[in-house]
Amino acid sequence: MDGGRENFSPQTDLRDFLAACEENGQLEKVDGAHWDKEMGAVVEVLYRERVEKAKAVLFDNVPGYPEGFRCLYGMLASPFRLALAVGMDTERTEDRFALLNAYRDKMFNHEPIPPRYVDDGPVLENIVEGADVDITKLIPVPIHHELDGGRYIGTACGVITRDLDTGRVNSGTYRCMVHDGQTLGVMSSNGKQGNIQRAKYFAKGLPCPVTIVVGLDPTHFLAARMTIPDTVEEFAFQGGLAGKPIDLITGDNGLPFPAHSEIVIEGEQYPDETRLEGPFGEWTGYYAGEAEQDPIFKIKKVYYRNNPILTCAASQKPPHSHLFERCFTRSVTLLEGLQKAGVQDVRGVWMHEAGAGRTFVVVSIKQRFYGHAAQAGLMASQLNPATYCGRYTVVVDEDIEAHNLHDVVWAMGTRSDPARDFTQLTQCQSSRLDPMHEEGTLFNNRVIINACRPYDRIDTFPAVAQTSPELAAEVRAKFPKVFS
Repeated sequence: MDGGRENFSPQTDLRDFLAACEENGQLEKVDGAHWDKEMGAVVEVLYRERVEKAKAVLFDNVPGYPEGFRCLYGMLASPFRLALAVGMDTERTEDRFALLNAYRDKMFNHEPIPPRYVDDGPVLENIVEGADVDITKLIPVPIHHELDGGRYIGTACGVITRDLDTGRVNSGTYRCMVHDGQTLGVMSSNGKQGNIQRAKYFAKGLPCPVTIVVGLDPTHFLAARMTIPDTVEEFAFQGGLAGKPIDLITGDNGLPFPAHSEIVIEGEQYPDETRLEGPFGEWTGYYAGEAEQDPIFKIKKVYYRNNPILTCAASQKPPHSHLFERCFTRSVTLLEGLQKAGVQDVRGVWMHEAGAGRTFVVVSIKQRFYGHAAQAGLMASQLNPATYCGRYTVVVDEDIEAHNLHDVVWAMGTRSDPARDFTQLTQCQSSRLDPMHEEGTLFNNRVIINACRPYDRIDTFPAVAQTSPELAAEVRAKFPKVFS
C-alpha cells in the first residue's frame, strides 16, 4: 500500500496536512462555536452519527478570541487521514487489514533518524513569558465535556520530559488541565514513561522540567501515542516514521520541541505543590478517576505560530473523534509484540472501538498445536498496550476477521465453552481511570476467552455455511449492479 500518491509524504507540519485534507474533502470548518462545551458537543454528535466517515473539524472565530486562533478535532479519525499522515496510499484504504499491515510496516520497519537541532522555526513567531503569560486569554481552551472539572489544553498533545538517569527524551500524550492563566495540571498514569521519568526528579526533591506541545503535527501525535522502547529516543522514532530528521529547537528548560509545532508551553512540575485535577471525560467513556491532588505545572514561557491551532482529542463514550487512529496504533503495537514474543501464526489483531481501544481485544491465529490459543491469549493480555486496563481478550481462528464484531461474537457463541474456555486473571495493571478498578488498589481483573474451534476437533468440527471466496468473486463480476 506504500506505492500510492507521490505527493503525500509523512506529515510533519499540521498546516500542510490540513491543506491536503481540505483538498480531498476531509476537513469541515466551523465558525462561532463557543469554547465552553459547544465545540466538544458538536464533535461528539458528529462522530456518533458518522464515525470514521466524519471529517476533521476546525473551529474558528471562537467567541472571546481573535479570528485565526483555532481548535482542531478528529485529526486522524478516518482511514484516509491516517494514511495521509504517514504517507501510505490514500486511495486503497477499504481493506482494514491491508491498511493495518501497511501501517505496521510504516511504524516498525524503519530505522530511527536522529533529529536536527535548529535555531529558528515557525513556532518562534510569537513568544510570551513570565508575568505576561495568561493561557486562558491567549488560547481558546475548551471545556470538552459537560461535567469536566475545568478547561483542558492538553488532550492531543505531546508532554516532553527527559530521564534524569539516561538522558532519554520522551513525548507522551497525558491530559493537561488549566488551573489558572499560569498553572496547569499534568496527569500521567502509573507505569507511563512520563510518570516514571517525573518520579525520578521528585524522589530527589527536584522540580521536573516539562515542555507541552499542544498544537502538534500528525507524526508527532502518532509517536507520542505509542509506547516506544526506552532504547529509542522519541524524536528519532518520529524521524524514522517521517523518513527525515525532525527539526528541533531547545527551550530554556533544556528540553527540545519540534520547530513546526503550533503551540508549545514550557515550564516545570513541582513535587511539593499540588491542586485538584479532574474529573475529565476519559477514554473509558466515563468521568472516571475523581478529582485528585496532582503536582502542578508552572508555565514559564509560551511559543506559538501566527494564527495557532490547538489540537484536541476529547474522549467520550465510544465512538468518538480520536478512537480510529488509537485502535490502529495499539493494534499494530500488540501485533508486533506478539510476533516478537514468538507467538506463531498470528493472522490479525484488533483492539476494538467499542472497547474504547483497550478493554476488548481480539487475536486471530492459525492453530498449530495444543495450547496455542491459550498461549496467544495469555501473551496478548499482558503485552503493551493491552496490559494497561485490559478486560477481555478473545482468541479466534484465522477464518474470523478480528475487527468484525459479528464474526467475533459468532465465534464466541459457537466455538467457546464457558466451562473450559474462560480463563480469569487477577491483580493486573489498571489505573484510577478504570471505573472497575478495585478500591484502594490499581489492580483489575480480566478474562481470556478461547473462541477457537477445539483443537482436538479441528479437522472434524462442522463446516461453516458461507459462500466460498471463489463463488463470491464470480457473482460479483457477473452481477455488478447488485453490488454497486
